Amino acid sequence: MKKIFLVVFIFISLLFLLIFTTNQSNRKIDNFFKIQKNISHLIYTNKNFDIFMSSSISYNNFDVIQKDIFKIKDILRQMSNNDFFNTQLSILRKDFDEIRNLFNQKMQNIERLKSTSAVLNNSYRYIQTIYEKVSNKKFNSIYARLIGLEYNSELSIKKLENDINILKTNTNQEKIFIKHAKNILHYYKRFDELKNRINSLNIDIKLESFEQKYNNSSDIFIRDIKFVLWNVIILLSISLLVFLYYYSRIAYQKIQLNRFKLAVENSDNIIMTTDYNKKIKYVNDNFIKHSGYTYKELIGQKASILKSGLNSKNFYKELNDTIYSGNRWFGEFINKRKDGQLSYEKASISPIFDENGKIIEFLAIKLDITKERTIEKDLKNKEHILMQQAKMVALHEMLDSISHQWRQPLSSISTAASGMKLNKEFNSLDDETFNKLIDSIVENSLYLSKTIDNFKSFFKTNSENVLFNIKNTVNKVFNLMSYKFNENKIECIINVIDKNIEGLEHELIQSLVNLLNNAQDVIVKKLINEEKRLIFLDAYSDEKNNLIIKVRDNANGIDEKIIDKIFEPYFTTKHQSQGTGVGLYMTYEIISKHFNGIIYVKNVSYTYENKEYKGAEFIIKIPIKIKY
Repeated sequence: MKKIFLVVFIFISLLFLLIFTTNQSNRKIDNFFKIQKNISHLIYTNKNFDIFMSSSISYNNFDVIQKDIFKIKDILRQMSNNDFFNTQLSILRKDFDEIRNLFNQKMQNIERLKSTSAVLNNSYRYIQTIYEKVSNKKFNSIYARLIGLEYNSELSIKKLENDINILKTNTNQEKIFIKHAKNILHYYKRFDELKNRINSLNIDIKLESFEQKYNNSSDIFIRDIKFVLWNVIILLSISLLVFLYYYSRIAYQKIQLNRFKLAVENSDNIIMTTDYNKKIKYVNDNFIKHSGYTYKELIGQKASILKSGLNSKNFYKELNDTIYSGNRWFGEFINKRKDGQLSYEKASISPIFDENGKIIEFLAIKLDITKERTIEKDLKNKEHILMQQAKMVALHEMLDSISHQWRQPLSSISTAASGMKLNKEFNSLDDETFNKLIDSIVENSLYLSKTIDNFKSFFKTNSENVLFNIKNTVNKVFNLMSYKFNENKIECIINVIDKNIEGLEHELIQSLVNLLNNAQDVIVKKLINEEKRLIFLDAYSDEKNNLIIKVRDNANGIDEKIIDKIFEPYFTTKHQSQGTGVGLYMTYEIISKHFNGIIYVKNVSYTYENKEYKGAEFIIKIPIKIKY
């Protein structure tokens, strides 16, 4: 009950705080716009001052200007006494003080300008009366120039002064005329000086800058207001949510329990709960459907009723150690259904605790992945078949290579043996002939033995990584295939580093044999005998310690329409009697899966022996695990 009153008190307090904050914010906003309005009045009135200054000297509506002066003073006093510049916008206080000082200077000068203008007006009216009484025509020019001072700024005041000083007077009216003319020049210069002094203040520019700064500064207090308001609203919302949550918690928990029960019952997952001793307490409908047992047959039984015996003791030990230590366990079961069929299940087992933190139950959520595992098994079988097909193709190539490489040595051995037998029959087998024929047999036998050694690594089937030298491996490949290159008049240019790498050497040999066979076949197919036939093999390491192997030919490249498909299984451009379409696919699988590398192909143009060629370039990139 105390919690209810606490929540209500906090809620009401926050509500009052929100009202107070909103009221304060409104006052700040009103104050801001009031000052903004005053700034607009200052700008408007300053323009009236400028209009007054630019008006005719005869302008005598001094009451309007005086009223504007009183208005400016009142606005400046209000703004000066406003705390807004001392709190939220203290950064503009200095600018405002400067504006106020400039206005004070301008108003003082305008007061002087009014007095000067009044004197000028009186002098102009008086001199006009006197001029009507002067009959001397020499005064006409002086009078016209005096009257034109206001309208013709190009008139020279200094020259006019000189002309007035040298003008001789004969009558009393002429003397008075000259006196007032000099007075007009004196006050006109003063009037002009005051206008220049006012203009030099540049108050309009400073006002415009101040107005811009003031408008921009609105973000400062608006941001503060928003921050306060949002905080109060958030706290108020949290308080309201806590208040509502307290009253709705029990009902919510009931709804959640009903939803959870419904979700569990209709879930596609296999769900089971057991007690601390792993006796089954609950299973959902999908569990019954999946296992083949009835609800009565499962409740109270140990979870081991589903064991197939294919999971090891260490597997169950690790499971028990995890869940009994209070942690969630993830893994896969191989269980057995009631009808004896195996079931593959991906499972998550979580301990359930009581209020004291003691484990009382276990919740198991499982997913039937039997179909996925069956598909994986089928894929592995298919991959194995593809590998076997590739091996058979490679075996055929190797046997063909053996037959070619053994034909000449076997013929030599046969000839030597026949020669020994013939010489023996005619009693002409002397020691020299005997030794010569025996040496020939031994030499060719050693060659056959060496050839067998070269082929042995290709037929290895072990899957353990070994350390091998890439240069020696490439030499083995070319020893296997040299007879074909010679037979088809193909020139091989090899540039390989002497470096050790770790991996399955026989599989890399098979991959290189596939690439070289592919290059050889396309060269024979596309290039006539008269054309030069080239195969390049380069091997080097890059700055990231990767082994780069490039196999390039000069058979004019691969059609761009099919270049992206050549690593697909059973894709081939050869006739069915010549190719199966698994060689490049298996090469891709070996490099990507067994060497964690990449292989790709592109068409390239290059120059060799001052002649330009075009062909396909296969690039292999393999991480070097151990370097020496």
